[in-house]
Formats: sequence, structure tokens, C-alpha cells
Amino acid sequence: MKQIKPLLLLGITFLVLFSMFSCSAPKAANGVAAANQEAGQTTVYIARHGEKAASSGAMTDDPSLSEAGKVRAQELKSKLGNAQVKGLYATKYKRTQETLQPLSEATKIPVQIYEAGDATGLAAKVKAAHAGQTVVVAGHSNTVLSLVEAFGAQKPFAAVADHEYDYLFKISLSEGKPATVEVMKYGAASVAPAK
Repeated sequence: MKQIKPLLLLGITFLVLFSMFSCSAPKAANGVAAANQEAGQTTVYIARHGEKAASSGAMTDDPSLSEAGKVRAQELKSKLGNAQVKGLYATKYKRTQETLQPLSEATKIPVQIYEAGDATGLAAKVKAAHAGQTVVVAGHSNTVLSLVEAFGAQKPFAAVADHEYDYLFKISLSEGKPATVEVMKYGAASVAPAK
């Protein structure tokens, strides 16, 4: 009986140690695989520009941001300031550039200009220049969903209404996998105008 106890204790100790090491090994391997997968992933955030200022009598197709739009631009900086952004893209219009300006100042990354009607060209440029990195693109209500499609993801819905400024689309691009889109919101919720 005295000989059985030490053998039993030794056996139990062996089983406990074996199970600890066998359980921790896959976790470490999965953690490395997850890190490698994330390292090879390109992430593109697509935002519509912030609220634009009302026209002051003169017709202009290039208004600046309103005060609400400037607040939204700060919210975008707060939301993505820790995302390790490596590229910022806006159209030639002031409102898209001003939307990215706080993020540009925080990251010390200049805003690059792209042609609003060339979503395919921008997608090709971003994929070539920023593989494995994070990029933020500012667009317009009538272009953001075209951008989502140009990066290979499915449009999550048919259109962005003129009063909707709070959408943020996160496109994930990984080698050998289909692009995915996650619909997010940032800043104050957009409110439909009263009819």
C-alpha cells in the first residue's frame, strides 16, 4: 500500500504537467498564427467627410466643414488615433481634407489627394503602397460605397443618405481571402432632417 501511494502521486503529477504543457502549446501556436495573420492584413477605413458648412449665399461645391463637422473630424482622430495608420487619402475637396486633418496632425502623416471618381485607381494604389498596413480614406456620400466595392468587399447597403455622416467602414484585406467589410459608427449619431 505504501508503494502504491508514491506511484499514484507520481502518475497524477505527470498527468497534470502533461495536460498543462499540451494545453498551453496550442494557445501559443494560435497566438503566433493570429499575430502573423494580423501582420499580413491590410486594413482600410473609409469615412464620409464630416458635416459641411451651409452655403453663405454664394453657390459653392467646395464648402469647408461646419462646427459639427470639425467635431466629427476630432472624433475620427480619437477613434483611429491608435490604429497605427500609415496612409491618409482625401479628395481634392476641402471637406474631405479637413476631416482627415486632425488625424494627419496627430500621426504626422500628410494627406494624399485622390480623384473622387477613381475608386478603382485608389484601391490599386493603396494595395500596392500599403500592403499589411492601415489606411484611412475620406470620401463623399455618393462615393464611399463605391470605395468599399473597389477594395473587393460587398456593399453593406444600397446608399448613404445625404444626412448620414457617422458611418465608418472597415475593410479587411488578407492574402487568399475575400475582402470583408465591417460597418461601424463614430461621433454623434446622424439625424434625418424633419420633413
